[in-house]
Amino acid sequence: MAKLRIILSTLIIAFLGASVIAPLYSSCLVAPVAFAEEREELSFEMWTLDWDTISVDAGDVIEQMLRQIGVRMKALPLDDSVFYADLETEHTYEVYEMSLGYDPYPNNLMATHSDEAIDYGSNDPGYLNPEFDALIDQSNRELDFEKRTELLWQSQKILAEDLPYIPLFTSDDVHAIRKEWKGFTCMPGGIFNWYNRLTMIDLYHEDQEYGADFIMAYPSYIRYYNPIMGTDGRSALVVALVYDDLVAFDEDMNLIPWLATDWTISTDGLTVTFNIRQNAKWHDGEPLTAEDVKFTIDFYKEQEAPYDISLMNRIDSVETDGDYTVIVHMTEPYAWVVHEFEDVPIMPEHIWNDKAWDWPVHPDMMPIGSGPFKWDSYLDGEWIKLVANPDFWMEDKPQLGSFTIRVISESSARFLAITTGEVHSERYELDIGFIEAAKASPNLVPLEDTWCVGMWFYIISFNLGGHGTVSYPALQDPVVRKAIAYAIDKQQLVDIARLGYGTVLEDFIPPEFFGSAYEDPDAMRYEYNVFLANQLLDAAGYLDIDADGIREMPAPAPDSDGDGIPDNLDACPDIAGLPEYGGCPGEVETLEELETRIDELSTSVADANSNVVELATEVQALRSQLTSSLNMSYGLAVVAIIIAIVAVYYAMRS
Repeated sequence: MAKLRIILSTLIIAFLGASVIAPLYSSCLVAPVAFAEEREELSFEMWTLDWDTISVDAGDVIEQMLRQIGVRMKALPLDDSVFYADLETEHTYEVYEMSLGYDPYPNNLMATHSDEAIDYGSNDPGYLNPEFDALIDQSNRELDFEKRTELLWQSQKILAEDLPYIPLFTSDDVHAIRKEWKGFTCMPGGIFNWYNRLTMIDLYHEDQEYGADFIMAYPSYIRYYNPIMGTDGRSALVVALVYDDLVAFDEDMNLIPWLATDWTISTDGLTVTFNIRQNAKWHDGEPLTAEDVKFTIDFYKEQEAPYDISLMNRIDSVETDGDYTVIVHMTEPYAWVVHEFEDVPIMPEHIWNDKAWDWPVHPDMMPIGSGPFKWDSYLDGEWIKLVANPDFWMEDKPQLGSFTIRVISESSARFLAITTGEVHSERYELDIGFIEAAKASPNLVPLEDTWCVGMWFYIISFNLGGHGTVSYPALQDPVVRKAIAYAIDKQQLVDIARLGYGTVLEDFIPPEFFGSAYEDPDAMRYEYNVFLANQLLDAAGYLDIDADGIREMPAPAPDSDGDGIPDNLDACPDIAGLPEYGGCPGEVETLEELETRIDELSTSVADANSNVVELATEVQALRSQLTSSLNMSYGLAVVAIIIAIVAVYYAMRS
């Protein structure tokens, strides 16, 4: 009996040992290959705007979509005070997804010009491409529409190839506004935006043609009282109510006179003459003259204000001819010179002549403009009240008696306030959660009557490191950016984030906003294709080597001579230095030798790509082998444990 128990005990120990050792042994067969080294993952933090539900919802959907290609894109909603501060001066973000605003003319590509890669500039990605810059500069000088459009198309192709950002969709503008309000104008960008000055002057109450008090809800308070710095969507609307620009736009995006009655451009494009209205006054009663316009332009230039740079850098000098004529001399022809003056608020010289461009204007000082409304009162962070300017230069305008802004941070509270009449509309388009309720409400204007092509276009922006503050190698690889572009179903974003009230964007100059004249039939586009996205990453060596669902960076390419040129691309891998005419440093090859070397290099690159694909296939096979081995081993272990238990049972009975 004792011998039997010894034998059984030995068997039990053997089976238990096998149950533990077998899975470990199976793992060891594959682990040295699959887990040979640790590499940085394709994992990024993507900022979204916490108060913008469209940005937040789209970010969450994008995070899920990119899991299909082994990219972790963690959506992180941030307060705009943190978000914007980083974009303005710190430039440390990895990826962001939010909306930007189109100007009424297609100069938006200028935002990624190298000149804008500065603090407070618009080139958030830090994109630096001299070829792109040259094309944009040439298009800006070209006064012929067709030639300029062709240059813009060439610029667009470069952006589509490099992808410093991915256009996603526009949020079409449908507004909740109470039905008693009339006179609003629908134009690209919506019934309420900073360049829709027609709504500002024509809005009225059906029972009170003049003098009614209009109340608009804002999701958060304006950022700046300073008219130069107030370029965000909330501040810009207030600036447009209080200050005048020289020109404005009609509902078809055509230029129309505003503070200037007319203008002329010389045949060489180097002189622009504006005639100023003779009945315009500042809100403190002082007359507005050509000297104020000259002062404003000189102020921007002399103080090097980091706004409207593309215009100000092209202005050589300004002079006046009498009290109401301004002559602007350009350093070169500029196609958008008159258009861009729509975004330059004219400021009173007698208020600003001893101030800096970033002067922290305080509302207690009653900011002085010449626009249709003037400052009345405020409670910082909560509300602003503007009243009609009785001395406004346009006869019988504005029709409102006052324009009040109230901060209501929650979208549900804003919509409830509109339906009850506590406020009359809101700054931005209607949140999708309330579209059905708005359609059913008898107190609101039908949404179809407020539906305009949206000016807010949502993008994914990548930090390419051009500001010099950070470096993210994976984001600097265009293959990664292209794979992300292919992996995003933009129509699904529109359907989820805007319930269909949006327009998918494929072009950097979208004809949906700017008109069919700008549609490039040969534009490069990234249609939804997850399979192709995965192929791109596989071929570039971004593989999931630890089988956790997230790809890792490629293994560093061998570089024997340490000259920064991988051996497979180096003409002389054992001699440091740049090759000369395809040969080794110090050698000069004949043209025939150079052509042969180029052919060999092309073959080497093709072989390398083929090897990467084969490696990816082998890794996948090893994963399958590992899974099968582990399943079999764990099955054997379970059987061993059962046999051991039975053996113990019979041994105890004996």
